[in-house]
Amino acid sequence: MKRLAAILFICVILFNLYGYRLVISYMQSQTDACLEEKVDNNRYNQQDLISIKTKLDLPYYISSSQFERAYGSITINGTSYQYVKRRVYNDTLELLCLPNQAKTNMQSIKNELTTAFAEGQATTPKKHTTIKISLPDFFQPFKTFSAACCTLRNPVFEPAASQLFEGYCLKLKQPPKSVSFLC
Repeated sequence: MKRLAAILFICVILFNLYGYRLVISYMQSQTDACLEEKVDNNRYNQQDLISIKTKLDLPYYISSSQFERAYGSITINGTSYQYVKRRVYNDTLELLCLPNQAKTNMQSIKNELTTAFAEGQATTPKKHTTIKISLPDFFQPFKTFSAACCTLRNPVFEPAASQLFEGYCLKLKQPPKSVSFLC
């Protein structure tokens, strides 16, 4: 009996950690598929379409006055929109979109569950700091290449390797102490 209770408790904890995310993601994909089917069969209200226009800076494009079917989605200010039609007219890309309220609602539920679960934890979140590391500070190709040719000690490939790396292996020497110029 204790074993069954422990297994049930572990299942509840795992569902609380990951299960609801999987269920909500599955439900979102189902609503997306349903909306796609409605759009493909032209079973939507034309007045619900929202137009999004953006300037195109492409050297070669074909301007068209007719709309064509578009696939995809975009989220703006927390609201999900499903692409329905698009066209390139002069120098503007125009997208006609339907608001996907079901997906927006499920995303807000998912966010609320995540925040509720995070608030239930006893630990406080750590502050994140950003560290910028530039590649030239750590990348020195000649020293790395020199180390590679010095560690190569295979007797079969040693003569060929010494000829191959001969021009690339650097001999690190001290700079001259003083330089005198003759006038």
